[in-house]
Amino acid sequence: MADTSLNENRLALLIWQTSNLWQSKVRKKLKESEITLNEYLILETIYLLQQKNTNITQKEICINSSIDRSVVSLRVSNLEEKKLILKQQPQDKRSDSLILSDTGNDLINNVIDNIVELENELFDKLGSEIFNFTNSLKLLLGKKIRIRAKLND
Repeated sequence: MADTSLNENRLALLIWQTSNLWQSKVRKKLKESEITLNEYLILETIYLLQQKNTNITQKEICINSSIDRSVVSLRVSNLEEKKLILKQQPQDKRSDSLILSDTGNDLINNVIDNIVELENELFDKLGSEIFNFTNSLKLLLGKKIRIRAKLND
């Protein structure tokens, strides 16, 4: 496939365009559920942390979702108003513990598979390169990568 613009060889712009494509597809899917992308990511993070029986604070959500603290704070309030999450008093009482309400749990269970399917459709195009692509993005973000051992046939 031939390059159709001068910017198609600029890696940063390709990453930005890919991110925009992903966000657009996810937002379109989430519109049906009347939640924003950030609200979804917060609900998903709570959902996954609840499976680990973790005390879920806004700080834990920030760490695990990579969403800025101020955005998490605002969106947690919105999710409370929508009755999708509940605040509970933890044992140390320094910060509230967050859990999904029954409505929030139902919503995330209905939406998460659709989002995973959407992401698979987008990234399956990478085929066997998905592992290397994931590691490359992690390297750019300064995160640890995993090396896959080659087994002798």
